[in-house]
Amino acid sequence: MVIIILSFLLLTRAFAQKNTGDFCIMKGGNPGICTELSQCTIIDQQLQNGTLAVARCGWAGFLPIICCPLSSQDISTETLRERSGAKPKVTMHSMFSTSTPLVVPGATKLGLLAMQMCTLYTKSVYTLVIPPILAGDRKPVNTSLCLSKSQKLIVGGTKAEPKEFPHMVAVGYNTGSGIDWGCGGTLVSESFVLTAAHCTFSSNSGFAEWIRVGDLNLRQTSDDAKPQDRKIIKRIHHPSYQASSHYHDIALLKTDIPVNFDSWVRPACLPTARSLEYTGKAIATGWGKVDWNDEEGSNTLLKVTLPVMPPGTCNQTFNGNTINSKLVYGIVDDWQICAGEEGKDTCQGDSGGPLVIPDAANDCMYNVIGVTSVGRLCGTIIPGVYTRVYYYLSWLEEEIWG
Repeated sequence: MVIIILSFLLLTRAFAQKNTGDFCIMKGGNPGICTELSQCTIIDQQLQNGTLAVARCGWAGFLPIICCPLSSQDISTETLRERSGAKPKVTMHSMFSTSTPLVVPGATKLGLLAMQMCTLYTKSVYTLVIPPILAGDRKPVNTSLCLSKSQKLIVGGTKAEPKEFPHMVAVGYNTGSGIDWGCGGTLVSESFVLTAAHCTFSSNSGFAEWIRVGDLNLRQTSDDAKPQDRKIIKRIHHPSYQASSHYHDIALLKTDIPVNFDSWVRPACLPTARSLEYTGKAIATGWGKVDWNDEEGSNTLLKVTLPVMPPGTCNQTFNGNTINSKLVYGIVDDWQICAGEEGKDTCQGDSGGPLVIPDAANDCMYNVIGVTSVGRLCGTIIPGVYTRVYYYLSWLEEEIWG
């Protein structure tokens, strides 16, 4: 081990300190995760053979932290590049082009990048924790940061638990007295938030200017939440969106500075197959109004499990309703999802917020299948209408990682 660490010192240069679990880029441009050398078997072996120069992240005491590849194919590509002297141009697409594809039934080629990013973001669920000093074995333990791996669907609307929905975002507008957190959103990468297109501008407060992640109660500061506020520098509507209708009501917000992933902050995954959007139940979250008599939304994040409604049934509930003026084609199944039942829904004020289902392949991750577009009229039989995220996958991949 001493020889390996000495070799490690000789093979690496000055660097900016990173911690275990942080994202990193290997020498050849492939993505990796900062990991203690002893826990990255493939790099450890290559160092013993003297066949690889290592991208270093930092130190954990006297133990080196290195950039560990996401797949064995990544390390093979790294070695070939070193021997040939090639220095390829690094882009988000080239970073993942040599990774072993993840096979999901029903997924199309356009969804492979979203799947790979979901797998990459899943790494932020875990961190290496050193046991207490009294413990006999002080070797770091890979520990999950998520609330629970076996959360049951919520039977009725209730308060969310701390860290339960780390992808949840509040979207804010500047007012004369501060920031009005008037819409919701979903964190989908370090720098992008998914929301409704109509949330990018408020007739009362102007353009959306801020996002907040990592919070549970928007007013309380005495809890252990770790909110991060970021300035919005770009608002990207889907090209087909028109303010006069509820169709294609989807947008991205780009932040000035990437957010930091931790136990409170983690992206949701994009759905990569239509089959993921089963007609069962999904979870909606938000700080929206809980009743029409409320002047403001709830300060505490709320959650509710909703049944996904067939489009035909949904269309029947909108007959003769004033909302129909912005739904001239009715509910279009390719573009929209209906969810909700009387007495249970996100109500007004949750525009832009997520409709999610647990990700079956990755612990503690969610798939965002819908964006709240038309909040249900509280106390009525009219369901909520959500923009179907899967239909816009190609556009989202290009804007976020293209």
